[in-house]
Amino acid sequence: MTATSATPLLSMLLQPHGVICLEEGDWLRLGPSGPRAQAWFVNAQTHPNHRAVQLDVVLELWTGRVLIESFGGVGETAEEAERDAFENFARGSLHVLLSAFVRPPDEHVTVEEWELSGVRRRIIFGDIQGRGVQVSREASRAWFDVLERALKTLPLVSGTHWLRVYYAQMQSQPKMLEVLLDNEEWPELKEALLQAPWPRAPEFLSQRLFLVLQGGVDVSRGVAAFVDPPDRDDKLILEELRAQGATPLEAEKVVAYLPLAFGQMMVHDMGPRIPDSAIFVTEGTPNERPVFLPEDPLWREAIRLAKTALEGRSLTRDQFGAIALRSSTIHALNNALNAGSKPEDLVFAPSIIPLSTEAATELHSQAPAIRRPAPAPPPPVTPTPAQKPWWKFW
Repeated sequence: MTATSATPLLSMLLQPHGVICLEEGDWLRLGPSGPRAQAWFVNAQTHPNHRAVQLDVVLELWTGRVLIESFGGVGETAEEAERDAFENFARGSLHVLLSAFVRPPDEHVTVEEWELSGVRRRIIFGDIQGRGVQVSREASRAWFDVLERALKTLPLVSGTHWLRVYYAQMQSQPKMLEVLLDNEEWPELKEALLQAPWPRAPEFLSQRLFLVLQGGVDVSRGVAAFVDPPDRDDKLILEELRAQGATPLEAEKVVAYLPLAFGQMMVHDMGPRIPDSAIFVTEGTPNERPVFLPEDPLWREAIRLAKTALEGRSLTRDQFGAIALRSSTIHALNNALNAGSKPEDLVFAPSIIPLSTEAATELHSQAPAIRRPAPAPPPPVTPTPAQKPWWKFW
């Protein structure tokens, strides 16, 4: 698939909207401290009577957190198809993105507050965009109401998310329903929307909605704080997370969980057994409290982000290592390997996570953090020969 840069055209679109675009290599910095953006034309096609192209707008919100919005364009010439794609972007997502990440909301978006998964969130969305046969506002509102009800019942980790819904039909028959959360399919929401009262028409009809959800602690902001710049002191990361709205306990969990999660991902294939539990201890006291990590949404999100980073989909290798090498697991593993141990023979004890008095008070006001014992370790298996990890030669 060929790709042609459309970033200069994106800059031309943004400047009349009052956005200062600063060139940073292949990127545009939106304002002095805003996100970075790129745009690309991909999948250009020539048909007997028209040209078609896909526009991908890429927004790096912060290090390791990338948003992609795609739009089709059609025209008699390649230039008309490209112009049509940008017009679709301008109508469908541009003002939502600017209102969420660059400047205060404007009159082109709606801002509401919904409670989702126990977190009060700000929801920013524009008008539902239609192509082909046009339908009434009431017909569009009917399926939007199903979307809102479903969002208020489905589990969703706190932090920043973006949601795209696209529906298309031809001759009164559904042809496509795309439901993407953070550019990944969301099967549960799609299942709910399959039952929505979508509009029907004898000719082509499509409906598209883009929205951004914000609220609660965002673990991905912790990832960015660890690597941009690297080697930042934990205290500074805590302060940054608190400034973004995290509670003391949330901030301290994120700072503890991310190195542990990234470290576990780094050594997973080497065979050591690492428990799913940890122990919170209050600084300066003998107080201890066990936690079953998979029950904590912040831990699950840390693991998900670590897996994504390990696959090379969000961070560079050096950035991944900058977080993983802070882990006590990695330090203990290196010491054991230097002493001659085999990684597949190692069994780690639960990690000790110190908490400040303020965070410990918040923790003890909550329901018990451990509700069932950690599962027994799996039976021994014949291991494959250990390979030296890329971060250390022992």
